[in-house]
Amino acid sequence: MTTFFLKLRMVAAFLAALALFGCASTGGPLGLSPAQEQALGEQQHPQIVAAFGGEVDDPALKAYVQRIFDRLVQSSDQPNAQLKLTVLDSPVVNAMALPGHVYVTRGLLALANSEAELAGVLGHEIGHVFMRHTAKRVSRGNLAQIGAAAAAILTGDESTAQLAGQAAQLYLLRFSRQQEYESDQIGVRLLGRAGYDPLAEAVFLNTLGAWSSLEAQIAGAQRPPEYLSTHPNSANRVERAVQEANLLRQDGTASGERNRNAYLNAIDGLLYGDDPVKQGYIDGRNFVHPQIGIAFTVPIGFELQNSSQAVYARSSSGAQMQFTSGASNESPSALIEGPISQSLGVNLAPARAGSINGRAAATGRARANTQSGQVDVTAYVIRWEGTTNYVFLWVTPAQTTGQLQRQIDQSVQSLRDIDPASVNPPPPRRVDIVTAQRNDTAAGLSSYMAFPSYRAERFWIMNGLSAGAAVRSGERYKLVR
Repeated sequence: MTTFFLKLRMVAAFLAALALFGCASTGGPLGLSPAQEQALGEQQHPQIVAAFGGEVDDPALKAYVQRIFDRLVQSSDQPNAQLKLTVLDSPVVNAMALPGHVYVTRGLLALANSEAELAGVLGHEIGHVFMRHTAKRVSRGNLAQIGAAAAAILTGDESTAQLAGQAAQLYLLRFSRQQEYESDQIGVRLLGRAGYDPLAEAVFLNTLGAWSSLEAQIAGAQRPPEYLSTHPNSANRVERAVQEANLLRQDGTASGERNRNAYLNAIDGLLYGDDPVKQGYIDGRNFVHPQIGIAFTVPIGFELQNSSQAVYARSSSGAQMQFTSGASNESPSALIEGPISQSLGVNLAPARAGSINGRAAATGRARANTQSGQVDVTAYVIRWEGTTNYVFLWVTPAQTTGQLQRQIDQSVQSLRDIDPASVNPPPPRRVDIVTAQRNDTAAGLSSYMAFPSYRAERFWIMNGLSAGAAVRSGERYKLVR
């Protein structure tokens, strides 16, 4: 669980940086110079690391990933480029790039199946840096803002400014997709030049697409069409990556190296999912965070889910809860009426000040219209100690709010201090590399997966297998247990 207010501060700092760097740039009146671009990366780096759980505390693993990264950079057209690699201690499957920085999470390491697949991801992110995509997005973003402002001035109509902004945003989405395709192409070419199989990037993109679809299915969400996403869908990216790889194979520049066994050795024992002590754990209707020393209980009928952003709960009636934290000197009422209302786009003012379990607190409520009907939004902010605030955000269908209100209040009031020594967190889940024996089956191996459901599906995707595929005796496979 990271913090809600941290994310707000990151956005504010990034926008401030864009405003600063948009002026007097040798990269053009609307762009960034290389020096300014580098400064932006250095400014944002600590916040990215903090938001994604810090760095992985495994020197051997970090050194292994660093060697792959260095091999790619040295095989590029910019072998002396000053790029820093950071392996983030986050269960989220992700990789990112800032000027001068490339990031990969341990969640992504657990999903990849070979050194070449990971190299393809790293090569893609290196491509973003080499193509200076951050500078181009800043430049295009400034153009979009200027265009929207000009339209508003000429027409004197706020709705015109809004429409202009929306049109500019759609252009930015198309531009971003093109950037992704460009970086995919660079990643594939770097694979070939570094001696890896250039098809590995397409293989991982295919695995990533299957994993994303499964996660969406489990969460009951629908995947948005490509034109509504800032990234192209995996199917189109896989097709393009395969085409580029085949071109390299035809001209003989690719050696086909994947290094699967070395990779599996490197991630054997890797922490999977949340660290129960560092990131908290779920025990029935209770969320417990030993490191912070707090716990709370949700009402009967609500299912809890922990994530790197917040703790969530939902019920079959459509009611939902989000719990998060943040540091702020503002009063609970000011937080509700200011940043929380602004981030939600719902006016929760006036907030009602009070106390919860002897601590200063405030509550704000509003009714909002959604495609599913009217909902009630209620925010509770509790000043815990010092500048630490805890936030409960409840969203309930308007017709059920009255029935749930007492249970919601009890849930908020259940937030309590705990003695970390008094709880018994479950053992962390880890990636376990096993060798299939003669009579092993996919169904048998997947039964060991530490998931309540979709064990076989997760086993197939995590091991780069098609649905229903059989395991082969002597082959090594990933389990999570």
